[in-house]
Amino acid sequence: MSKLFIYVCMVVAVVGMTSQVGRADESSHKGSPNSHHQELQGVVVEKGGALAVKVPNGSTYQLNENRAERHGHALPKAGDEVTVVIDENNMVLEVHPKGTEGKHRFVTGEVVSIGTMQNEITLKTAKGEQKFPLEKQVLSASIKDGARVRAELNEAGHIIDVHPEKSGAH
Repeated sequence: MSKLFIYVCMVVAVVGMTSQVGRADESSHKGSPNSHHQELQGVVVEKGGALAVKVPNGSTYQLNENRAERHGHALPKAGDEVTVVIDENNMVLEVHPKGTEGKHRFVTGEVVSIGTMQNEITLKTAKGEQKFPLEKQVLSASIKDGARVRAELNEAGHIIDVHPEKSGAH
């Protein structure tokens, strides 16, 4: 009887932990219930002569000065408290000063063309064809002309992430 009780307790504990992990993923990027990103609080540190953000779990994420300027943010200084937005590949998408929040928007449409040399993508949306500058030069192999996608735009209007739209979503 006691072995059965222990077994049941272990199963309940594992199920409880897994449901909490799923919950963390759902709410990781505020205002973006379907986002694949997470927002982490951290402190800017100097690492190897460059700036990085150190988060409470000890991980550090390298900062990119050019990206900060393109987003209209000043590059933070060592010691500044910031919120760092991390994509599903653990790459920094954006850094915001503590207390400020990114105002991202999402656009859904069909890929008309991807101009890798011009760093832009043209989408056919409900508002017609629209061109958007690409923040990242590398897109997933599944993002091709004709694909239906959901793109995330930052405050500057640049696409910072693109994902195929899930079938059945509109």
